[in-house]
Amino acid sequence: MPQASSSPHRTVRTAPASALVRATNQALAGKDFRDCVRAMHVDGYPLVDMVDALGLEDDMTERIRQIVEELPPDVVRGIRAATIEMLDSSDYEMPLDCSVTDAQLDRGVPVDVEVFPTAGRRTIHVRPRVGG
Repeated sequence: MPQASSSPHRTVRTAPASALVRATNQALAGKDFRDCVRAMHVDGYPLVDMVDALGLEDDMTERIRQIVEELPPDVVRGIRAATIEMLDSSDYEMPLDCSVTDAQLDRGVPVDVEVFPTAGRRTIHVRPRVGG
């Protein structure tokens, strides 16, 4: 069952959060990490390369790596915008609403990734693909 965010500013659901999401949210507590993430997004650094450069590669499964590598440019732009918006706030938690479980990822279930507003903020929505 998805859990609500601990943030008082938004209600973002996440499936049992992947190790990558947990590690990222923990690291976002540090200003240097946030500054590095911002600079990489502004510079258009590829998302998978960002994970590696930020030292989070051990927390990224091959399936998540594949999903991120296959994201269309408009979704990547949306993820960048949502992340920078989060960094501009004081709510340093990935703006993620994910209903895909680790078990589904392990089985290779196709997913859809979209970015659109939830509770007044751009949010990264990850869902199992309908009919997939």
